[in-house]
Amino acid sequence: MEELGVRIILQLQELRTPALDALARGLSFLGDEPFYLLLIPLLYWAVDRSTGLRLTILFLVSAWLNAALKGWVDLPRPSPADVAVLIEEDGGGVPSGHAQHAVVVWGYLLWVVRARARSGSGTRPHPATRLALPGALALILLIGVSRLYLGVHFPHDVVVGWGVGALYLCGWILAVERSGEAFRGALSKAGPVGVFAPLALLWIYRGHTALPAAATLLGAGIGAWFDRRHLRFDSSGTLRHRLLRLLVGLPVAAAIWLGLRGVAWPSEEIARVLRYSLLGLWLTAGAPLLFVRLGLAGREPPQLDSGDPAVTAEGTAGR
Repeated sequence: MEELGVRIILQLQELRTPALDALARGLSFLGDEPFYLLLIPLLYWAVDRSTGLRLTILFLVSAWLNAALKGWVDLPRPSPADVAVLIEEDGGGVPSGHAQHAVVVWGYLLWVVRARARSGSGTRPHPATRLALPGALALILLIGVSRLYLGVHFPHDVVVGWGVGALYLCGWILAVERSGEAFRGALSKAGPVGVFAPLALLWIYRGHTALPAAATLLGAGIGAWFDRRHLRFDSSGTLRHRLLRLLVGLPVAAAIWLGLRGVAWPSEEIARVLRYSLLGLWLTAGAPLLFVRLGLAGREPPQLDSGDPAVTAEGTAGR
């Protein structure tokens, strides 16, 4: 299978031009950690907190799952002796994280858009809604192909990544999105759940990118519990306020992500857990609290906050 994969990669790389190299790197960036550090705060702080929180949990568990599968399966990536490897990557090859997360993230956002369009029955769908399906499918396909073009994955890595992502996303929709009441009940205990579930993931596996994913989930879970019980951050508002939230919040997130790398800690593993936990806490509690204090965001009335993050996409369509 690897020999066939090498031949497919070489055929793609015969098309290489500087423009295609740049395009492939740009598509690959859509699956990199910095991109999700921009996308998730954008959704959570400036678009819709409910969708942003669900996507945060969905993505971080997917990232942990992908790292764990790579560690357990432990199959190699293409060798620089066989193909041109255009970017540096580490970790196992199966399943492709970029392919898996493309299905999970863009597939989930597609589901949200289409669910909201269905809930607005009797109204003419926005033209962007009609483009959502082909746009999401194109991104999923092109991100996967870019990993082959860049020489960092075999075709079977990408196909397995797509399959794992599709199964995981379907399971999430059936278990969470279509059982809002049950999830709302779990969210009422989000404090202990937000601590013990990520700690369990760290105990099961914490190699490669699994540790950052579980640690970020730990901080985000604690922050979400604090927000629901004490803050009730409202992500709506004027375009100016939404943009200002990003201008205020993103530099701090970048400082946590980049700046704390240079701090001397007794243990590198403890340092990473603390850094990423703080990042998750800033996303769901620190930044929203600052936005409210600065007058850049309001607070939802208590009666509107019945397990907000678990409200189904259909139920939030009118917000």
